[in-house]
Amino acid sequence: MTHLTVVVDNNASRQGLQAEWGLALWLEHDGHVLLLDTGLGPALLPNLAALGLPAARIEGVILSHGHHDHTGGLAALLQTIGGRPVWCHPGVFETHYKQDPDGSLTDIGPPLGSRAAYEKLGADFHLVTGPVEPWPGVHLIAPIPRLTAFEGLNPSLVTNVGPALVPDPLLDDLLLVLETGEGLVAVTGCAHAGVVNILLAVQDFLGQAPAWLVGGFHLDLAPEGQRRASLDHLGLLREIRVAAGHCTGPVSSQALAASLGVRFQALAAGQTLEF
Repeated sequence: MTHLTVVVDNNASRQGLQAEWGLALWLEHDGHVLLLDTGLGPALLPNLAALGLPAARIEGVILSHGHHDHTGGLAALLQTIGGRPVWCHPGVFETHYKQDPDGSLTDIGPPLGSRAAYEKLGADFHLVTGPVEPWPGVHLIAPIPRLTAFEGLNPSLVTNVGPALVPDPLLDDLLLVLETGEGLVAVTGCAHAGVVNILLAVQDFLGQAPAWLVGGFHLDLAPEGQRRASLDHLGLLREIRVAAGHCTGPVSSQALAASLGVRFQALAAGQTLEF
């Protein structure tokens, strides 16, 4: 059996757990303990302790992309447990900014900035530039092909190409897929590649549709046309189960709950899913 425990999310399911804008998921699969993302930072280690999940058991860390609400706790984790393999796309360490309507920029990349800074703390980076299976039944897919016409770039997320600022393609968006007794479980940090592109990638690379889609979907923050088309697509799927949290947003979560019924659940820190 595969267990997925939400360590960090925007919401907490019970007292004694911290909520923060971020995501971290504890995965127990086929005898291996992995961590997908590390949240914004402050909540990770306290929540692991509160949940009775020993950080020292973590064999490897997977980063879904380079934003600070997914990489923020990595430094403290490495300082606590020592060196670990870290799997991610090389674009994690490209510049990532959020641009406000007035043109001001906020750096939303990894807090320590460079790959070398994390390597000094013991990170052993494994760079993912195509489908890999680092553990049996654990697949990583990056970059995710952008195939749909309605899932595009978020104009408020930008990066540098030389001196110029351009929309961030977020090619570092990485998908985790688990082989479980209930079928394939697709786990995404923010689905910056688009939830439908993610579903298509699972089908294309692994030959079957996922039974579960889990994580943050970045829908309330997406352009309205993309949000509606993505929700319509998910609503037409009659078999998939969806567990959504973090950046999905309350409006889109309510829409998914209405269309999927018992096949939908909202994520919060402290929850555990079993597959």
